[in-house]
Amino acid sequence: MKLEHYQRNFLEKRIDFRMKNLKLNYIQDYINYIRENPVEINLFLDKFTINYTYFFRNNSIYENFEKFIKLYANNCNRPLRIWSAPCATGDEPYSIAIILDQLKNKNKNFPDFEIVASDIDPAALKEANEGIYGEYSVHDTPENYLTTYFSKEETDLGPKFILSKDIKKKVELIKEDLIKGHQKNYKYDVIFCRNLFIYINQFAREKLLRILESHLFDGGLLILGGSETLPRNSRGFESINMRDRFYVKNLITQNESFKNRIYNLFKNEKNTKVERERVKSRDITKLIKNEVKEIQEKIKEKPKKEKISEKITSEKRINLDKGIQKLIEIEKIEAEVKITGIEVNNGFNGNSNQNKTNQIKKPMKEFPSSSIKKREKEFKKRGLLLEQREKVIEDKIAYLDKKYTNLEKERKEINKLVKKVKKQEEEVKNRIEILERLTKQVEQREKLVEQKEKQFNRRIRQVGYYTRQVVQQEIQISGISKEKIEKKENLDKYEEERLDRIENTNNSNELKIPMGYYGLIMSFDKNESATKFIIQGLGSGIALILKDPVNNIFAISHISLPSSSASKQGYHLLFPHTFVDTSVKDLYNNLIYHGANNKIITALIVGGAKLFLDYDMTYQENIDAIKSELKTRQIEIEAEDTGGLSERAIIYDTINDSLYIKKTWEFQYRKIT
Repeated sequence: MKLEHYQRNFLEKRIDFRMKNLKLNYIQDYINYIRENPVEINLFLDKFTINYTYFFRNNSIYENFEKFIKLYANNCNRPLRIWSAPCATGDEPYSIAIILDQLKNKNKNFPDFEIVASDIDPAALKEANEGIYGEYSVHDTPENYLTTYFSKEETDLGPKFILSKDIKKKVELIKEDLIKGHQKNYKYDVIFCRNLFIYINQFAREKLLRILESHLFDGGLLILGGSETLPRNSRGFESINMRDRFYVKNLITQNESFKNRIYNLFKNEKNTKVERERVKSRDITKLIKNEVKEIQEKIKEKPKKEKISEKITSEKRINLDKGIQKLIEIEKIEAEVKITGIEVNNGFNGNSNQNKTNQIKKPMKEFPSSSIKKREKEFKKRGLLLEQREKVIEDKIAYLDKKYTNLEKERKEINKLVKKVKKQEEEVKNRIEILERLTKQVEQREKLVEQKEKQFNRRIRQVGYYTRQVVQQEIQISGISKEKIEKKENLDKYEEERLDRIENTNNSNELKIPMGYYGLIMSFDKNESATKFIIQGLGSGIALILKDPVNNIFAISHISLPSSSASKQGYHLLFPHTFVDTSVKDLYNNLIYHGANNKIITALIVGGAKLFLDYDMTYQENIDAIKSELKTRQIEIEAEDTGGLSERAIIYDTINDSLYIKKTWEFQYRKIT
């Protein structure tokens, strides 16, 4: 909606009303408030738009519309389409729907109809969509319509009237700014556009009139408000009923039969009643003013001592002054005002100069007191309607104040939620930064791991090369033929002669186990000279001891890595005790092969020290992997000494089934089991 289309004084009043309500002094403060509180836009629109309406307002318009549409429908071989714009809370389009529904029920040949109603105010459209109205909205509705199309419901705010769903279905509600254009690409048979022209400026009027004209069929009817007339240069429209502001588009182009019937339909429509009421009001005003003057002269003549008489006279004067004030207001309403091409007048035909010169002059005596009493009754009736309307408005104001208070509470809660969300966003940002740092650390670690893997692979290739050389030298020294070597390769893999088994003892009958190798001691064998296992420099690797003390079979392996999946070029086949998964399997099967009872095999694990950088978790992976493998094979861990930051040296005595450990900072071995 562009505010520049509306008259400045009207716009300033509406803005001033909202600023006073919000206790704001400057227009810039109000603009800032709207930016911070978008809900204010709807509240401003609710006050900006004039939604004063009720069902069958100005009933004579609907009566003459019914006459026109019955005549028009005789020449129409298609469904009727009517546009109500602006429609406010829907009272006008629903009134039209009720009239057309009545005509349809009375005459089966009456065409189907469709009504489009549009307005810029979403609050008004919401109320129209609900179809629930107060007592004032239906106060001028004919009784038969009220009982047929409404259901009454008592509430705390008084009776409410619920509109029939069948009537609501006849009307399509649209939110739009009329001056920008119409959303529908329709042509209409009748357009109601009442009381909008008086609030917009000349440019907007011309633009709106072009829009209305483009959406109206030739021969179609345009209905304006009682204080609005089309400019004299509006060649496309012809007035057929000036009192009700009925204009037909391009009537001159229609067939003679239709034109004659339209002319005859409103030929006898004169404004005699309005003219008569206007003359009566003016003469009554003069009569009351003369009576006031007479009373004032009598008051001056009476002595000052008559206090009681003066009191009565003053009261009478006050009552008469009130009557004069009401009549003056009536005269103001009846006064004709012209606004740049749209004549805003009191509802009777003819120019203003002619009305001034041709006033009816009659003696005061010709107006009997009965006419004054009749006028007083009318005033009382109007007063009751105004009181009722004020009550409805007060109820609406109270409801809106309550709604505004709730909206303010919701706004505060939303602000709290926004602050909370912002705080959470900051936390998320901080976490993202932390994750980015960790990602960089992981990337660096991956690079280091790749470097270590390359070094490890080179070392494996070197070991394989040296191993092959050692094997060749052993073959040359021992003089074993190729046939024997092939037979040896075909022997069971758990036979004594293996490259990764340590068999030779030192002077103390100890088997010293390097990384990637294993040892086996069978104490029941009289030829067995070894009695102890020794591992020195045990760091992040694991020393695994499997034992069957009943059958006196013991085995140990020195493991360095958690999984053989990292093995390349079959290294895990040559040295299975380098990896946790292949070492546990091979050591366990070795014990079973040499006569151990699988139900009583237990394990001792030592090692898993953290010796490298923080991001290198090989030590922990070794510990987790060895425990997982032992659990899978249901081997109980009898004792363990894992973790820490120092290298270890271990001695396992198979004769006494005792394990001794010493860390680098310790001076002597300590017994674990």
